[in-house]
Amino acid sequence: MSDGWTYLNAGERAQVPERVSSAVSRAFRTAPLQAHTEMSSGSHSRAQVPGGAVGAQITASARLAVADLVGGRPDGVVLGPNRAVLLHTLSTAMSRQLRMGREVVLSRVDDPANTAPWLMACDLYGAHVRWAEADLSTGTLPEWQYGDLVTPDTALVAVAAANAHVGTVTDVAAVAREVHRRSRGWVVVDATAYAPYRVIDIDAWEADVVAVDLAPLGGPEIGALVFRDPTLPAQLKLMDAARGRHATVDVEAEAERRLRALEVGGHAPGLLGGVPAAVDHLANLDDAASGTRRRRLEESLPKAESYMHVLAQHLVHGLQSLRGVHVVGLDGEFDEPFSYDSVERIPRVSFMVAGLDAATVGRRLVANNVIAQVVPLEDSALLDQMGVAEQGGAVCVAMSPHNTAYDVDHLVRVVAGLV
Repeated sequence: MSDGWTYLNAGERAQVPERVSSAVSRAFRTAPLQAHTEMSSGSHSRAQVPGGAVGAQITASARLAVADLVGGRPDGVVLGPNRAVLLHTLSTAMSRQLRMGREVVLSRVDDPANTAPWLMACDLYGAHVRWAEADLSTGTLPEWQYGDLVTPDTALVAVAAANAHVGTVTDVAAVAREVHRRSRGWVVVDATAYAPYRVIDIDAWEADVVAVDLAPLGGPEIGALVFRDPTLPAQLKLMDAARGRHATVDVEAEAERRLRALEVGGHAPGLLGGVPAAVDHLANLDDAASGTRRRRLEESLPKAESYMHVLAQHLVHGLQSLRGVHVVGLDGEFDEPFSYDSVERIPRVSFMVAGLDAATVGRRLVANNVIAQVVPLEDSALLDQMGVAEQGGAVCVAMSPHNTAYDVDHLVRVVAGLV
């Protein structure tokens, strides 16, 4: 971090820890190799086992790391290039569930990666789409509306655990309870924005599927789907590559084949080598944390988020002190702006500068060695609904554990020079 730049764009491109880049480099070298044969010793030892490919071991380690990240089971983890591709594959396989007469509930808070696959599948198979609307003053997603949206015909509810740009957190557990009380539909949760800051517990959420990208964690360009019940994909109509036709997969007997049916195109073991290192990096943010990787995550992440929460508060106070700067979701149509803690948030903040579009603000920040995310207008349905597009877009600041108060002060000074 000594290159002279201030990086505040973790939502777009998180900085990669040294241990992750080293693990990826090592995995690219070793993945094509054959693992050493397991030798037997002693009269009660197992018989000698031929060594498998190192790449297979890397894949297994990546599944275990993702399972630890979300509190799931390794045999319920599906890996792929990113969550958008995996969700598209999943939605394509749900032709039975998304037929005419069924309903899908999507959210205006979610990014296109979590809504576009379901919209395409509903258009293809005939299911009706219903929308959960956001509170446009704060950017939150009120969970009470699911009592009206979910019916016995609901096949699926897709929701994001947190908004990537405004930072508002959704009560996923409350949504899932309402869904499971009123229907047999699946709850698919996009946890990508949530994962770098908070502990994910798929059981506590009562989510059926959790989707996550590893890149915002400082990991490689890898995505994952985690099924809370590894037998759930037995209900899917998956493409059997060997026979070239659709077939129902017997997950009891063919668990490995079930996972591969959703993992279209196979894996890049070299990239997967960075997945355990990225999760380990989060687990080791607190030097005092001990125990299993899951337990260390449960100890480290709350402390790291508490630190970044203070930085985000400091940023909001600095921006709100500047005339002509609008903090999205905090500066509403009221005499007094909302407090940063008025709703539950992860440490991400979006703002606009009066009279300047987001691209211009982004260029001025870069000219002063500050990197923040200029949010493409097509990448956030929520910002569009909140009228941000009409003002020329917004700049998103996403905190990381390596950020400091100096970074925040530097950004505020640069923005102050624009107003």
